[in-house]
Amino acid sequence: MKALSRSFALLVALFTVVAAGVLWWQALRAQNQLREQVLLQAEQRSLHVADAMAGQVRAHLSTMDVTLRTLRDHWAREPRERFDVLTKDALASLPPGLVSHVSVADASGHLVYNSLGLETGRYVGDRDSFRVASQGPDAMRVSATVRSRLTGRWVFAVDRPMLRQGRFDGVIYMVVESVYLARELGKLELSDQDVVSLVHPDGHYLARSEGNEASMGKQVPADRPYRALPTLLHGTYRVGDVVDHAPRTYGWHRLPDSGLVVSVGLADDSVLAPLAPALRRNLLVTGVLSLLLLGFGGVIVRDQLRMTRDQRALARSEAGLKEAQQLAGLGSWECDLATGRLHWSDEVYRIFEVDPAIVQPSFERFLEWVHPDDRRMVQQAFDASIRDRRTYNVVHRLLLPGGRIKYVRERGVTEYEGDRPVRSMGTVLDITEVREAQLALQQLNEELESRVSRRTGELAQANRELEAFAYSVSHDLRTPLRSIHGFACVLEEEESDRLSDAGRRHLRRIQDGSRRMGQLITDLLSLAHLGRAKMNLARVDLSELALQLAADLHRAEPGREVDWDIEEGLHAMADPGLMRVVLQNLLGNAWKYTGQTPQPRISLSRTHSADGLVTFCVRDNGAGFDMAYAAQLFQPFRRLHAHHEFEGSGVGLATVSRVVRRHGGQVRGEGVVGQGAAFYFSLPKAPALAPVTAW
Repeated sequence: MKALSRSFALLVALFTVVAAGVLWWQALRAQNQLREQVLLQAEQRSLHVADAMAGQVRAHLSTMDVTLRTLRDHWAREPRERFDVLTKDALASLPPGLVSHVSVADASGHLVYNSLGLETGRYVGDRDSFRVASQGPDAMRVSATVRSRLTGRWVFAVDRPMLRQGRFDGVIYMVVESVYLARELGKLELSDQDVVSLVHPDGHYLARSEGNEASMGKQVPADRPYRALPTLLHGTYRVGDVVDHAPRTYGWHRLPDSGLVVSVGLADDSVLAPLAPALRRNLLVTGVLSLLLLGFGGVIVRDQLRMTRDQRALARSEAGLKEAQQLAGLGSWECDLATGRLHWSDEVYRIFEVDPAIVQPSFERFLEWVHPDDRRMVQQAFDASIRDRRTYNVVHRLLLPGGRIKYVRERGVTEYEGDRPVRSMGTVLDITEVREAQLALQQLNEELESRVSRRTGELAQANRELEAFAYSVSHDLRTPLRSIHGFACVLEEEESDRLSDAGRRHLRRIQDGSRRMGQLITDLLSLAHLGRAKMNLARVDLSELALQLAADLHRAEPGREVDWDIEEGLHAMADPGLMRVVLQNLLGNAWKYTGQTPQPRISLSRTHSADGLVTFCVRDNGAGFDMAYAAQLFQPFRRLHAHHEFEGSGVGLATVSRVVRRHGGQVRGEGVVGQGAAFYFSLPKAPALAPVTAW
């Protein structure tokens, strides 16, 4: 009996120790699972925030790129004093503090201008940004951070190369101070332990919301996902921070155009801080249970004390779990598919804002709380998850009393007995705050797009005013020009005998110059008129129009013999008057530049059709041109031949380009010196003619 008692006592002691060990193992396992669940939610939150911040950074870069291209065009056309005024106006239109200053470096790598008014001549040719811009295509680039040689502060440059006649002619920079972007990133409402960073494609920090100065010059390790896999656009990871070594959960988003990476790091301490009280209480409960097991193990059979205390401890554990769910905004549910009965945790009742003592949930009642516009989608998603045996994962709205809206994410899985589904279970996460933040960012982006559209309209109005100004000035120049030419002719007729040979030569130069000036004014008026002329689209027979113009050219110079090859049946949808202007200039140029060719040939043909456009080609075997200067072909008053070789004002091809672009097409030229030229232009296709019915 004594041995039996001793054995029983040993058995009870062994059972108690094993039970206490299992209890601790289960408690620690539950805590670890809860931590992992909260950290997983932090990954999604950081990824959403990184996506939102990437939109803001992309908007800043787009604004700077538009301003950068505008200033580059001004640099090529405007005097230095005027460019300085335009630069300051452009900087004033940007967010205050975004851009420190604008600099321009010539092709040799020396600074020739900066908007700060500091001394120029500093050498920046050794900068990586200059070397890349001098060798790469015409595109916006963002450099890594460096200490500015003008201001001594950490900055990075947004730059574009400048080209002159297709060759590299320097670089124009917008210099952005890292500390400004650090302040902008810091405006995001996170805890003081969380960080938002902007990282260069090579891994160097461009800006950081916390510890910005300490991060300058540092490089993110190459094992980070966005460096190890450059094709990825977004993702998450968990690692110790480079600057302060604090463990954080990172969500990142890569900007496709520039390759910059927006990284949002949520510190483990700040993410897990809300769970700390619940975890401590859970450990306390586990410790109490262990003491109970060890202290009252000997009387486990004789009374219900341990069972009662275990039940109380279990209730406290459940209360701690409920509190943890409330802190995380995450509830759980379970649905019996046979009866349709639905069981919710207390947190689900809180999310749906209903009283568990009054409401008995079911799937049908649940659908009543779903927003009417989302009910069908939720029903289909739930049915599909059961039918296809896949995870139920859906985001939808709740319509609460008073018309209030909440956003929730629901996840769930289904258990089967053979092929029969018996039970579904899952979680409900309140994501209202995250969704409202996304909508706010979307509204901000729409406002930015509206501002860009308004600025575009203002630019169009300025262009119209400039055309009207050119038209008016051209008219005002005609009268004094006619007087100059008329008095020169009178002087030649009445005083020619009294003039010396040199005087007569000077007089002829005055007459020739006034004639050329008159032609330039006529072409300028024509160009201004084309910008204002109303288009009346109709089916145009380009073949017939080309034959008429060829006949007009031959009547003007009957002594010339030209081999014309005009393809039949060329049609397009265009303004007939404007198409006459296009062919008149292109065929007229071909006629002019074959004037010194022994056997001149001029052709008009169709080359190909695509995307609703048909492309035509005017080709000749005349003087041709050097392709190195092809970029100047369609610029007004840019001539590739001297006046004594071929007459002209340099406006014809600019007129052709403007007319074709107004029709939605493109124009380009190809040529070889001494072997001729070909000009391609595209126009909308003409609709097929309706068949004629015989009666």
